[in-house]
Amino acid sequence: METIEKKGGLLRIREIFENCCGYLLLIAVFISLAEIVARVVFETSFDLFFSFTVWISVWSMLLITGLLLPEGGHLSVDFLRQKISGRSRWLLEVALALVTLGYGVFITWGSVLFIGQLYQRESVFPTYIAIPKWMVELCVPIGMAIFSVYALAALIKVVRKKW
Repeated sequence: METIEKKGGLLRIREIFENCCGYLLLIAVFISLAEIVARVVFETSFDLFFSFTVWISVWSMLLITGLLLPEGGHLSVDFLRQKISGRSRWLLEVALALVTLGYGVFITWGSVLFIGQLYQRESVFPTYIAIPKWMVELCVPIGMAIFSVYALAALIKVVRKKW
């Protein structure tokens, strides 16, 4: 009974996370709308409007990436998987899960190093308000770390499964 409650709690956290990413996209739409109104009605524009829209959209998309793995919402070419079975299928599934995990870990680690460089150099975007680049880029290691956790769970599931 305890695992069902934990799973329910994890599903609830996931649902909240998905909703937050959806709200981020909604905020991006409203910012774009405000930029259009400012440009058409007041004949002025602010560079931050466009930048915030892009940044918020990228944040929401990268943060939700890891949640696509367990749902099978990612791109997958299954013609080879359908043609083989048994031990060969198991080996293929393990290899694919390892590649997915390796990709997630590689991008996570590389982006952490990149964020560190941006922070040390105190890089900022040249806008009306100087926004540190590391703050904007932080979505990459966070999103890919979530992706890597789900990829590890997928690898464990594949290794345990009997084909």
